[in-house]
Amino acid sequence: MSRRPRLGDYFENRQEPGREGLPTLSVTMNDGLILRDEIERRTETTLLPDQHLLVRRGDIAYNMMRMWQGACGLAESDGLVSPAYVVLTPKAGIDSRFAYHWFKSGRMTYLLWAYSHGLTEDRLRLYFDDFAEIPIAPPPLEQQRRIVAVLDTWDRAIDQIERLIAAKRRRVRALVMKYAAEFHGERVEFGELVDLISERIKPGTAGVPNTSIELENIESMTGRIIGTEPVSAESALRSRFKVGDTLFGKLRPYLGKFAAPEFAGICSTEIWVLRSKRARLDPSLLPFIVQTQEFFAAATIQSGSKMPRADWELVSAAPVPCPRDTNRQAEAANLLTVAFNAARPEYHKLASLKVQKKELLKRLTGGEWQLDDRFDDTPPSHSDLAGAVA
Repeated sequence: MSRRPRLGDYFENRQEPGREGLPTLSVTMNDGLILRDEIERRTETTLLPDQHLLVRRGDIAYNMMRMWQGACGLAESDGLVSPAYVVLTPKAGIDSRFAYHWFKSGRMTYLLWAYSHGLTEDRLRLYFDDFAEIPIAPPPLEQQRRIVAVLDTWDRAIDQIERLIAAKRRRVRALVMKYAAEFHGERVEFGELVDLISERIKPGTAGVPNTSIELENIESMTGRIIGTEPVSAESALRSRFKVGDTLFGKLRPYLGKFAAPEFAGICSTEIWVLRSKRARLDPSLLPFIVQTQEFFAAATIQSGSKMPRADWELVSAAPVPCPRDTNRQAEAANLLTVAFNAARPEYHKLASLKVQKKELLKRLTGGEWQLDDRFDDTPPSHSDLAGAVA
């Protein structure tokens, strides 16, 4: 009986030392390989170039501790990566662009997890020798390239929407800066405008939601809430919030995690629940005040080194720009809210495209390799998607 092919039949472990003059790259969960300088709050390295690993165009680098979660990247050009990564160089019979998509599919992430070793999930590591033993059955090379062409079409559409969203985010940021400059002379201590709500509640109590907003559910710098997490009677205490409250992540405040939920609920106690003193502040302006440089500067004066948190005494004393006339507050909030909500249609389109790609990836990397001729260069609607795969 012939031996079943394994990943080691398709990839080698490149262990060439880096060289001077090449950019340093980092592996990210969602964006693949990117320039290290583009990562927020990056840590400086003292390693010399030849102490890094060389990654060549077409290679795939992966984070040993997070490969099972999809932490890998396809190199578009030569560069340097941390020696803590594994660099894969493709052999004959595999297109690394196909493999990059394939490694993020459900079946492959399961296998990558199953072949990782560690006492707990946060310590799982996938060494190359174990990676090489994973059994696989890729389609023929020509079919791999057809699949790549289709998936790349979705990626281009996703990238286009993300660029439009980024442009609209920049507009909101510019308007917040303009607002702060306009009312710089009317600054008020934050604590005079807002109360910090410390109401704690036990999940499982009658009338309490069974889901909670956690820090990971708030997108940095955008104000978006991305899902919620289930909680039960065994879960720790949570903070209660109401419609009109603004949330701000006090743990690692430099991440700028804020949100203004349009529903009442509960959240992590690592999230401040901020409530406007209605006689002093229109609640709709509060989500934008926490985006001003004046607020952010105070919030990022952290206490603690291992788990840095914002200090309420410092933040409450921070003078923030705010007109005293509530009618002017409402006018400013309306302008900012319109700009903030302008990206909502793009977020819906982006979510739809990602769902389509996920379904397509599942079908194409689940052994249903054949594509029919209905695929062209334009992503079809979700309703058309299922029939496009033979």
